[in-house]
Amino acid sequence: MKPHFTWITIGVDGGLNEGNLNAHLIAPIGSTDFACLDAGTLLAGIEVANQKGCFNDIKTIEGLTVEGTVLHHHIKAYLLTHPYLDHVQGLVVASPNDSKKPIMSLKGVIDDIESHLFNWRIWPNFGNRGVKPVLNQYQYLILDQGKKAPIPETSMNVEALPLAHGEHTESAAFLVESSGKYILYMGDTGPDEVEKRTTTEELWNRIAPLIREDRVHAISIETSYVDERPDDLLFSHLTPSWLMKAFRKLASIVDQENPRDSLRGLKVLITHIKPDVKSEVIPREIIQKQLQSHNDLGLDLLFIEQGKRYEF
Repeated sequence: MKPHFTWITIGVDGGLNEGNLNAHLIAPIGSTDFACLDAGTLLAGIEVANQKGCFNDIKTIEGLTVEGTVLHHHIKAYLLTHPYLDHVQGLVVASPNDSKKPIMSLKGVIDDIESHLFNWRIWPNFGNRGVKPVLNQYQYLILDQGKKAPIPETSMNVEALPLAHGEHTESAAFLVESSGKYILYMGDTGPDEVEKRTTTEELWNRIAPLIREDRVHAISIETSYVDERPDDLLFSHLTPSWLMKAFRKLASIVDQENPRDSLRGLKVLITHIKPDVKSEVIPREIIQKQLQSHNDLGLDLLFIEQGKRYEF
């Protein structure tokens, strides 16, 4: 499949390291008009990406640094899967030095950001509604579930679909589209079987026809914990075993007669691995080995890294 999207990872971990939390820039190849998928780490991640040459095609303007130019002029919108700090803290901290742009998500996510972050108690209200004074830095754009909407100032569209992240928090998956090509970015989610919901299966039903038509260029999905983690301590996250069980279900939906080959070669971007401070434990290495050993579908598993530029 010919690459269609540029993807720059500015943060990838699921916790602990405040300088490397989930955040990714996406644009069609040839464009530098990015949407930012989550923003757990923002400026610090942009700096890492710049040091690794990801923004060599961007010229500084208005006396800004390269990082400032990217932040002010090339990130056109934030697509936030949910309001947990490891997905929004970079945006919150950078907000006084950011430029005006939209924050896009499902209604419950936007409501939580308005009520619990930009509220003059946790942080000044940089939104365009809520507790006064309203600073109007960010415009809240509520996405209707399952309805395609344009991402302002880009050539991309997005469709938001719900995921299961416990009883108190709404979480979203974003199906990003450009010229009929797609990347699916999934926020935090627990297994359907543990969450007692069918959100992942419903998401699979939505994208299965696109996979059959060879229009899905990648799926980004979290794998927070190693297989040894008990189900009652997952806190709405996945392990390698649960991830592969979910993809086996997707494979059967895509091709019931030949599921073992229906996803072969599909690029799956592994994100949100939670680091550990124990010296003898390196979760990323363990999860990588476990996923590779479970991968009986021929998925192209990519353990993406901070500061790297990819084409999908």
